[in-house]
Amino acid sequence: YAEVKGVAEELKASRARLVQSVKLAAMGKLAASVAHEINNPLQAVQSCIYLVAEAANPADPNIRYLEIARQELDRIARIVQRMLDFYRPGDEGRRPTAVGSLLDDVLALMRKQLEQGHVTVQTDYEPDLPVVMAVADHLKQVFLNIILNALEAMPQGGTLQVRTRTEQDDDGKQMVTIAFQDTGVGIPESDLDQIFDPFYSTRPGGTGLGLSVSYDIVARHGGRIEVESQVGQGSTFTVILPARTDPREGERMWQTSPNENNRE
Repeated sequence: YAEVKGVAEELKASRARLVQSVKLAAMGKLAASVAHEINNPLQAVQSCIYLVAEAANPADPNIRYLEIARQELDRIARIVQRMLDFYRPGDEGRRPTAVGSLLDDVLALMRKQLEQGHVTVQTDYEPDLPVVMAVADHLKQVFLNIILNALEAMPQGGTLQVRTRTEQDDDGKQMVTIAFQDTGVGIPESDLDQIFDPFYSTRPGGTGLGLSVSYDIVARHGGRIEVESQVGQGSTFTVILPARTDPREGERMWQTSPNENNRE
């Protein structure tokens, strides 16, 4: 009976991952379509702004408004490109990547916000953790999204534990796991199946894109994100990625082992 139950649960999980992948694929097509439709008129407007700016008298005090318009149009173009990059991250740029180093970079970036939110960070990195093949900036975005969610889940402050481990999946494949455990408000069980859906958010004003983008990025790296949560107790988001186990490729890119460090 236990074996049958395990198979049933695995089929259910596989079906859920497939449905999520289909949703994100549809979202990616929509993003690409919207970006294409925006880029065409955007380029025309940019060209007009440049032509007007070139013909304008440099002494005209109103020329600064043209410069502001140009800068804002360039910013819109970058936003559109980032939207495409988030939903369709390519394989280019994948390199052996030390997860611990990336985590430290993101935590350093978030240090001030975490301090202001009265959140204490505790890290527990496994020594000699294998590297993963990844686009470092994409993984940083995943870690940043999860940490931001944890911060928002602890409005009165709390503790965020970040742990890394090496585990084996059911096929014996070596995996690197990165767990983010917070002491926040938790997620209702009824919402757990939807938190990775695009535009689904449990907080007012939320875009509902952070976790769905993160899910897609991790999936494209051959991994997955798992979540456990209990209302009033907190949540644990675990990113699971394939380890790079070839001895020739397994060079440790991050030699220090800051085990059980604490930051406030």
